[in-house]
Amino acid sequence: MALQNEDLRREAEKLRAENAALRHAIATSVPSSLPMASRGVYRNQDLALSEVERVALGVNGLQHFPVWLAVLLHILTFGVFSVVYYAGQGGKLPEIEPADPSPQKALLYFLLPYFNLYWLFAFPTRLADRINFQLRLRGETPMISQALVVACSLSTALVLVPFFWIFAVIQMQQAINRVVELGPVVPREAAFTEQVAYTQPAAFAQQSEFAQQPR
Repeated sequence: MALQNEDLRREAEKLRAENAALRHAIATSVPSSLPMASRGVYRNQDLALSEVERVALGVNGLQHFPVWLAVLLHILTFGVFSVVYYAGQGGKLPEIEPADPSPQKALLYFLLPYFNLYWLFAFPTRLADRINFQLRLRGETPMISQALVVACSLSTALVLVPFFWIFAVIQMQQAINRVVELGPVVPREAAFTEQVAYTQPAAFAQQSEFAQQPR
């Protein structure tokens, strides 16, 4: 009995390691996955994701940050803090679609003449999509208003005053904190196990044969 329990424990640990490796492999392959990118995952409300995809796309490196401090630093730096900080936050999200920029590109595009006028709208709306998507993966409703983000971008482009972004900063940071609070995407065990088993039939077959061998 002790030997059988030890074997079962090792098999369970191996399966968990394989599942983790599978999630990592999917997460790292998503950015170059044409079928995934062509589905427009961020704004497609009816998009059907498999359990493996849902878990993998929910992996991120976001961390909690006080909303009041984000607002204060935004005001004190005339918006510079928000540009740098949220470019970094975008780098902690999975790059799912080709238009998802790295933090370096996000900051560089703000410095390019004329193109930065387009980027003033493109970057925050894309970031809002990506953060809202993380909430949707966790069964939550989006917290960042795209209309508000566009209005802030328009006001900045016309008036050159970044203080209107205070309201968008509040929403973005509250949404990020909510994603962190909810934690990793939790798979529905039955569906997830079935998909992993389908993905790795040979490995499961070998483990099943090993388990049936007499001790």
